[in-house]
Amino acid sequence: MKRLPAVACMFVLGLCGWAYSRSGLTAAVQPFAAAPIRMAVTVDDLPAHGEMLPGVNRLDIARGVLRALKNNGVHQAYAFANGTDIGDEPELIDVLKTWLKAGYPVGNHTYSHPNLNSLTTQAYIDDIKAMDRLLQTLAPVSPLVEHRGVFRYPFLEEGATLDKRDAVRRYLTDNHYRIAQVTIDYNDWAWNDAYTRCVTRHDEQSIAWLKLHIVEEAERNVRVSNTLARLLFGRDIAHILLIHAGAFDAVMLDTILKGFRAKGVSFVTLDEALTDPVYQIDPKYTFEGGRGFLEQIVKARSVDTGGVLRDSPYTVASLGEVCKQQTVPALKK
Repeated sequence: MKRLPAVACMFVLGLCGWAYSRSGLTAAVQPFAAAPIRMAVTVDDLPAHGEMLPGVNRLDIARGVLRALKNNGVHQAYAFANGTDIGDEPELIDVLKTWLKAGYPVGNHTYSHPNLNSLTTQAYIDDIKAMDRLLQTLAPVSPLVEHRGVFRYPFLEEGATLDKRDAVRRYLTDNHYRIAQVTIDYNDWAWNDAYTRCVTRHDEQSIAWLKLHIVEEAERNVRVSNTLARLLFGRDIAHILLIHAGAFDAVMLDTILKGFRAKGVSFVTLDEALTDPVYQIDPKYTFEGGRGFLEQIVKARSVDTGGVLRDSPYTVASLGEVCKQQTVPALKK
């Protein structure tokens, strides 16, 4: 299932929509810390995310992501699953089975991946219940199904009104769900979209550019989130990374995780991360347009971040132009 933009980007850098300059973009952001940055890896939109590529199926993509996780010592990575694609293509249930058999748990991402702000509260809760029923059918596959009581909001939308936000949270609490917040998100879904377009066009130059710069963007987001957490809480926290089960993730995740490790990231389980007291905070912030956990707290508390939350040099809008043009301009190195 394809994730839509969480926040509309207001500008496009460069004449072709995706060239950029490095100057002045991370002045307020600290480098990776000397102490390990603790990070839990989570994966959204199992079994199907983004467009397909010729000769590649959803099971291939899931196996590629699983290899990257195992290669880098990620011992637990929750995959947050939807059911609509399985309803349309029942064989996709094998993707969830493969994930569970590999020793990784599956959480609830709603059945149809709706935006909370587009449904009534009861309809949204019913969608959560429908996904739980589907997950229960996997109990014979793995005992890890018993750990399915972790929830990830689609589009990171938690409610545009306090009544709706609080009602969904009450349901989750009353039914023993934990909320898998997000503190690190490098918009991998937008890179996935660009990659599938470039592969379809056989644009090797653009593919090489994407492979190089997604690593830079992923690492930039870790630095930004680590700096922001210290600003908000006065200490390091256990971070939660959001990625998707997409074709480009299957190709690049191993490289990205190796880069994280080389710069001092220590992978922890989501269970460990959620014991950090910060995740007991409800920012009570209402919004339309997805927000990660740290940004919610910044907005709710009107915190001056001192330039930490600068725009990425790789905007969603700019990535949306990659491999859409008839002639691709020379890329900046």
